[in-house]
Amino acid sequence: MISGRLTMRALVERNQATGKDPWGNPVPPSFQPLGTLKCFVWSKLSREIVDGDKTAMVEDMRALFALGADIREDDEISAVTNAGGTAIIPGRLRVEGPVQRKHTHLEAALKRIG
Repeated sequence: MISGRLTMRALVERNQATGKDPWGNPVPPSFQPLGTLKCFVWSKLSREIVDGDKTAMVEDMRALFALGADIREDDEISAVTNAGGTAIIPGRLRVEGPVQRKHTHLEAALKRIG
């Protein structure tokens, strides 16, 4: 079962802003807490890209969630903690692209928000 692997907790937030401003542009996002989901987050690949004087770190992060978890594209994770509430992964993460449904779990690609 996947439930034994879900040792971390994700504090998930969802954009609640809807509508357009007077110029027809989307209103600024308003992320509100959605809940805490059991998960397992890991870094699949991390590499450094150097372009002249500029250096950037590119990291491919993934997350597992239970099949019934309420997680979807563009949700944000404000913190990843252990079961005791201690932060494991600092900073905000965004769910990139559609959440993939596997046989035993949901899998999401994550992007660090800086």
